[in-house]
Amino acid sequence: MKHKKALIGLIIGLAVVAIGLGVFIGLEIRSHGDFGSAPEGEIDDEKVVAVEDSGEVTIIAVGDVLMHTPLLNYAKQGNGKYDFNLIFSETKDESTAADLAVCNQETIIAHDIAPDGGIKFIFNTPDAIGEAEIAAGYDLILQATNHSYDYGVEGILGTIAFWDSHKADATMIGLYDSQKRRDTIEVLEINGIKIAVLNYTYGLNGFSLPSDKQYLLTILNNGNMSKIVDDIKRAEDLADFTIVFPHWGIEDQVGKPVQAQVNWAQTFTQAGADLIIGTHPHVCENIEWIESENGNRALCYYSLGNFASNQEELPEVLGGMAKVKIVKDFTGVHIDEKSTGVIPLVTHNVHTASFTNKVIVYKLSDYTEALAKEHTIRKRFDSSFSKAKLDELANKVFGKWILE
Repeated sequence: MKHKKALIGLIIGLAVVAIGLGVFIGLEIRSHGDFGSAPEGEIDDEKVVAVEDSGEVTIIAVGDVLMHTPLLNYAKQGNGKYDFNLIFSETKDESTAADLAVCNQETIIAHDIAPDGGIKFIFNTPDAIGEAEIAAGYDLILQATNHSYDYGVEGILGTIAFWDSHKADATMIGLYDSQKRRDTIEVLEINGIKIAVLNYTYGLNGFSLPSDKQYLLTILNNGNMSKIVDDIKRAEDLADFTIVFPHWGIEDQVGKPVQAQVNWAQTFTQAGADLIIGTHPHVCENIEWIESENGNRALCYYSLGNFASNQEELPEVLGGMAKVKIVKDFTGVHIDEKSTGVIPLVTHNVHTASFTNKVIVYKLSDYTEALAKEHTIRKRFDSSFSKAKLDELANKVFGKWILE
């Protein structure tokens, strides 16, 4: 985890120096509120607490990492090895700079199962994808998706084993190997702010969990609603800020969410969620503030679209990088709206050989018409594909939320 404590340490140090100078030269240090100054030679505990209780966290989050067979073929290095680092190379500055970087790992990562790029619509991605995510600075990995049960219990347990072996580098949520782990709320403490994180999926592509292993993941359905609400309420008791990451919605529905998403967003907010970041539709959807009947308020990104895949429609190659700044100050913990929004992304895809495609993800602001002319969509499917069309769609879906 990239806990950037240097700034807070500097502030505390300067506060101590200032207090010391006040003692030695008789300078009276006064507060800007109702706090009185401490007697000469004593430290005002309330002032020190005020400094220690302040902080900020910058979060970025991206959508679906979905490694289809053409991407697996390009990443093959021989001897059973794969290298996916190129995919993350052009956005790595953003993910490594964030205090918390989140990505949705759409497919399982089960070492003992052969790689599968979805020829029959089930997937298993080599370990190297998780290693590439870690190398790119991603600290929090979401694994509760409609593909979580593609290879049954074995696939889920294999994925948990992979992330458990890398727990010093990243935290995975959404999949669990016991009821105890499922019921334990994951709380990350970053820069003095406690952030609870929860991950659920709408379903499993027709598969069902074994009756005695319902703890493996949690489905967003009416039967689990009270359990999910309880999760959020417990998270609120444990943390300063709660984020829910739902895998929900309808594939390829651009812009406006479906009613089920709206209903769940209200449920999450009513229970106490502060931020909702959705995935699954493979296209981008709107961003808005949710206000519940009890007065709670949460920011909702309905869908960040794809981060990397071999899907080849224009809306499927436009993604979003959510960027959220959380601030802790004398008023409490809240989202800094001026520093919060989305950075549009584009999945650049070049066909290199039979059933083999090279993918690199760019910020849309860095993308060019020259690159668009190389894109496999332009070359093979749609001669009108352009950066201008991507910009137009980004503005239509995200509007005022675009940061760059």
